[in-house]
Amino acid sequence: MPISSIVAVDNNKNYTRGLSFKSSTLLSNKAIPAYKALDVNSADFIKYIYQKFKKICNEVVEINVETGKLQDIVNTDEPRIFIMNHTKAQTRDINAAKFFNTLLYREYLYQSKAETCPRSKVMASVGMLSRTRDKGEEYKWMGAVPVYTGIEGKDAKNKNALTIKQLTKDLIEGKINLFLFPEGGLAILNFLPLKYKFQAGVSAIIKKVLEVKNHIRVTPLGIAHNKNESAIHIGDEIVFTKSNDKFYASRGNVHSKSFDKKLAKLYGENENLLITEKGEAVNSENIVPYLSGILMKNLECCTKEAKADLKNSSGEVYKL
Repeated sequence: MPISSIVAVDNNKNYTRGLSFKSSTLLSNKAIPAYKALDVNSADFIKYIYQKFKKICNEVVEINVETGKLQDIVNTDEPRIFIMNHTKAQTRDINAAKFFNTLLYREYLYQSKAETCPRSKVMASVGMLSRTRDKGEEYKWMGAVPVYTGIEGKDAKNKNALTIKQLTKDLIEGKINLFLFPEGGLAILNFLPLKYKFQAGVSAIIKKVLEVKNHIRVTPLGIAHNKNESAIHIGDEIVFTKSNDKFYASRGNVHSKSFDKKLAKLYGENENLLITEKGEAVNSENIVPYLSGILMKNLECCTKEAKADLKNSSGEVYKL
């Protein structure tokens, strides 16, 4: 049954939100090459990933599924970018991303969209993938995209550039949903605020997409952990649009008490914000840092919401 069916809602607006995932080691390679026979464009591909991960999901996670945002994502029938924050427990962050993607794929299955839905691509470090027994082959088949996140040379940077170019092309063509942690290798500097670690890569992708399409959707996923539980807060999407070389951003998470007050004031009551500097519209040449600033403020807000959700967690678990 769809997620909407397992969320208990009563007349007093009380919700059952708890779901589960396991903070586990990476998948091992137990000589199961059978998966390679599956067509990645088939419903069986989505079913394989869902069945694979639901077996290992048993840690409590608080997630705001009662808002219907997951269903909204599926019902738009559009590709999007998901941005996620890193915490001190980066392995658990990665498992949270796996868990959310499993929920997303399950919803595509329930809505009979498994054949046509965008395939998830999750940017993952080369080092992390190389630590699996099969050197990340099964993960890559399921959608992990190897990138270099450390201090590498020119060759690694060139490979990353080619990877980003292909992902952007696939995003424009509606083939993928793109998941990434914008902090990249800077995530290890956990003493720094997010604004100092948020890298420009995602904004450069958005700029490229808007050279071809008139809009792109970005959904922030705030992540938080305590000793026994985790939380994922699905934020309101930010829709970036471009018209006559002017860039606009929808309200996103402006309504949240955790949202930056100065940026909220700029929006006022407007549904979309014209991105300006000193009263002048910012053009394509200079837009990337402004996109990053808006995204960072939204992700920062959702991270705070995730921490608040975790404090109020019921601790109840539902199996995938």
